[in-house]
Amino acid sequence: MIQLSAVQKTAILLALPATALLLYLLLCQSDEEEVEETVKENVATSRQNLIEIKVPSDLSGAIIGRQGVQIKEIQDRSGARVNFKDQISGDQSTDRIVVIRGTHKATQQAEVLIRRIVAEQPKIEQSEMFVPQRTLGRIIGRNGNTIRHISEASRARVKIERGESKDPHAMKSITIRGSTEQIAAAKEMIQEKLSEEETFRAKLSVNATNRQQRGGKYKDPHQSVDVTPQSAIGQSNHFETMEWPQHSDFIEVYVAAVENPGHLWVQKICSLSTQLDTLTEDMTNYYGSLQFSQLDQLDSIEVGSIVASPFEHDSSWYRARVVGASAEKLDLFYVDFGDSGYVPVGVARKLRPTFLRLPFQAIECQMAYLEPVDDHWSDESINTFEELTHTAQWKVIMARAIAFRQIHDCVVPCLELVDTNGEQDVNITKELAHRGYATCCEEQYTEPSGTSTPDHAQAQ
Repeated sequence: MIQLSAVQKTAILLALPATALLLYLLLCQSDEEEVEETVKENVATSRQNLIEIKVPSDLSGAIIGRQGVQIKEIQDRSGARVNFKDQISGDQSTDRIVVIRGTHKATQQAEVLIRRIVAEQPKIEQSEMFVPQRTLGRIIGRNGNTIRHISEASRARVKIERGESKDPHAMKSITIRGSTEQIAAAKEMIQEKLSEEETFRAKLSVNATNRQQRGGKYKDPHQSVDVTPQSAIGQSNHFETMEWPQHSDFIEVYVAAVENPGHLWVQKICSLSTQLDTLTEDMTNYYGSLQFSQLDQLDSIEVGSIVASPFEHDSSWYRARVVGASAEKLDLFYVDFGDSGYVPVGVARKLRPTFLRLPFQAIECQMAYLEPVDDHWSDESINTFEELTHTAQWKVIMARAIAFRQIHDCVVPCLELVDTNGEQDVNITKELAHRGYATCCEEQYTEPSGTSTPDHAQAQ
């Protein structure tokens, strides 16, 4: 055992309190430094910070998320406020600015989350495909519903080339922007619509070939007709009729009936065209059957009522409006074809409600830019017009509305017609004028805007 002297023992006793004191002072200094650092940190983090980040416009939706779910999650996780700067009108920039506000720590975390979302997004590509102009109606859909569905379902941006052409076979560009998968999905859905259109065209061609070429006289259904009180009540009924499209582009039509080159009836070529042929077939099978031949006889005849009747030049059955009656015969206007005919009173039948579901297909029209020579239309001019427009031959021609006019209680489109079936396009108005049967008067018409509709037309 070590023996300490008295001097050594005294030194140790004096050193212990000094060491303890020194340790105490060091601990106190460390605590003070930690408190000071904490204060500094709290001051720094409570100071508001602002960060602006540029992101591609195409990726703004990924940052926002469906119904804002993604951007709300960024804010909740970071504690920062995140929003996009409003774009200035006319700004063509491909980027958008994300504004992040909050403490230094919160803004940094939010920035990291946003940059991670951008980095994880698939590469945006652009692809172009070309389709015939005549297929655009099916691809766009009523009020744009089909093209909107394609964009939403594929999550790609789909843009169709603007502009019109008289040639239905002219090719139009469709630009698709998105990831490889999104573009493929959009193309597949567009291709489905193209296949539907091909099927429709094939069926339309067969139906047009099988349709009877009608040659009945035209009678203005608006004219008043003398009828006996016993045979007609004289009350007019109103039913749904096909309307002209709400744009001024060229569309495909059949010219179904002609009174003169200034007054005609057309059928718009669409999915309802084939439905009309099916309707005619169903009516013919029903009313032509021996089993039902004595059913649905008319109890009374009302001017303006819709009946079922064969056409005087063929044996098929059609929908017709009664425009006049006598004891022996009915004067009928065929609401799907625009022509007229006489049938014996006992031939027409009541029209069953199931045959009224399809809108009446004949659209009453006038020709734009066209006036007769010597204030009347000659028989030669009428025959030439029917030849140029392939009247009741079920041959497609192009038509667009230049203006609208009031006729009786109806507003009708004034059309420009172009035959594109030959090697050279034929403008019907100019050709009729060139042959000396009419005069052009373009200054009398003002072309409607793309949003003009018959409802907005003014009587001229």
